[in-house]
Amino acid sequence: MFAIAPTDLDWFERLRSVPTGRSVNFWTPTPWSVKGLGVGNRLYFMLKAPIRKIGGYGVFRRYTEMTASEAWQTYGRGNGVDSQADLIAKIEGFVQKRASRRVSSINPVIGCIELEGIVTLDDDRFVSPEPFGHPFPQEIVKIKYFHEPDRLASGLGESLLNRPFELVIGPVSRKPSQRKERKSQSAFRQQILHNYGYRCCIYGESVVELLEAAHIQPYVNEQSNHPQNGLCLRVDLHRLFDEGLLAVSDEFTLMVSPRLANTSYAGLQGGKLTLPANASAHPSSEALALHRESFR
Repeated sequence: MFAIAPTDLDWFERLRSVPTGRSVNFWTPTPWSVKGLGVGNRLYFMLKAPIRKIGGYGVFRRYTEMTASEAWQTYGRGNGVDSQADLIAKIEGFVQKRASRRVSSINPVIGCIELEGIVTLDDDRFVSPEPFGHPFPQEIVKIKYFHEPDRLASGLGESLLNRPFELVIGPVSRKPSQRKERKSQSAFRQQILHNYGYRCCIYGESVVELLEAAHIQPYVNEQSNHPQNGLCLRVDLHRLFDEGLLAVSDEFTLMVSPRLANTSYAGLQGGKLTLPANASAHPSSEALALHRESFR
């Protein structure tokens, strides 16, 4: 069982470009029924015209109805907007397009589909559902349920964990890049944060705005985005890791450079990393060994 729903382009692009927490809000400007979705079912994002392709998906957790202020307090930028005022303005705009009546501009009630495990694809990875045997007529304005095997899942090429990570041959990129230059970065970040339970594997930091997905072997190409080539690190630790001032031993303990001896980071020496519950998502020993060559 899965579903496909038309998806606002601004909502999608905002989620693709800013950090989000464990859950996001796939909201509608008025309450609606989603009785066809069960916990764990996948909801695919059918990006609206002119794209009309699947741009990603999330896993259904629950449906509830909230005021705009409650939705902002619960999901923040996971609503696909930058502020509560922006959320209310978007709600008002949608309702005006679809109905003659106006909603309260003070604190309207909206329908909230809570999703987790969000994956957003790069533009060149968008797919049409029809070639996979899942027709989605343009007349559908809310949602379509499919009670059949999900052939989109395999078509999106998300089976990296089915094979172990292998070091990637090629020139590495050690400096920040734009998303268009580094393919699938949004999906990589979401995968790594999900694997590590949305916590830094060193400090246990859970403020999602401070968490990043660090490549162990520096980025070469899309193969670098294997889950075993990533660590969930707080932003400052990510910088130190990339500079070779932090490293990880074969026993998954932290190595701290002597250059940090007189800093607050010195006490991290020998600390055990908190690894994903799924052993197949543990960091690659080969990648960690390669990274240790830059340790100084």
